[in-house]
Amino acid sequence: MARAKKELDLHKLEVLYWVAELKSFSLAAEHLSLRQPTVSAHIRALEETLGSKVIDRVGGEATPTALGQMLLERAKSLLALKKEMLVALDQFHGKVRGELLVGGSNIPGEYILPPKLGSFVQQYPEVKPVLRIGDSEGIVQAVLDGAVEIGFVGFKGEDRRLAFHKLWKDAMVLAVPNNHPWGRLKAIDLRELRNEGFISREGGSGTLRSFRKLLAGKGRKPEQLLRVVMELGSTEAIKEALIAGFGISILSRTSIQREIRDGFLKEVPIRGLRLERDFYQVTHRQRALSPVSQAFVAFVRRA
Repeated sequence: MARAKKELDLHKLEVLYWVAELKSFSLAAEHLSLRQPTVSAHIRALEETLGSKVIDRVGGEATPTALGQMLLERAKSLLALKKEMLVALDQFHGKVRGELLVGGSNIPGEYILPPKLGSFVQQYPEVKPVLRIGDSEGIVQAVLDGAVEIGFVGFKGEDRRLAFHKLWKDAMVLAVPNNHPWGRLKAIDLRELRNEGFISREGGSGTLRSFRKLLAGKGRKPEQLLRVVMELGSTEAIKEALIAGFGISILSRTSIQREIRDGFLKEVPIRGLRLERDFYQVTHRQRALSPVSQAFVAFVRRA
């Protein structure tokens, strides 16, 4: 075993890590910019060195054996140290490159961040953005867990471990199908919402949370005003349901600009109700941002 320890190298452990993490030799090869036979050869060489299998193929997935799992648990700290050293070297030389781990709730993630990330990569071509999209609560949790370094969400949380910075304002609007009778009106009364089937986002949505807060400010409960007929998991799904004529909804104006322009949806004002909310950048107070994340934060604030 002493001989085996001498022949272990960090690169093979890194290959093992990504095969196990992605549960696939081909996906690991793509992530590492290697050919799949090269990945397989690294795993074979590692197994020959150790005299035992480190990866099993079960049900089409690559899973670590008991020995592989033991190696992975110890390799994680080594790979984290390697990443820290590379970041430190880049910082020393004034370079901005590497993975940018960002999370966005539905509206920022699908409509605001993609063009900003594209512009950022034009300025820093050695950066690879990895964007995770979920509801606001899920993205906040991803920041807490360290799965992303920066999140962009539709509400300001109260967890003292997190720092929230207000970035953008967003208008929420009542959206109806193009042929809906309300589309011919200048405005409707708030109480009229109850007359139509309402298509809602899931409970972790920042849009839904903001709308509930606005109604509470008017002394009204959503249950008194909304007859929810569907609860869908994304803005895109809600838009498709609206276009098909299955109800009405409150959506970000940013998210329906194309559908309004192309004549699929209409925006209807609600008398006495100004539908606005803020988007926030969220980071972990106790974790220092990597240089690439620091550069993106500065870029977004300038933009």
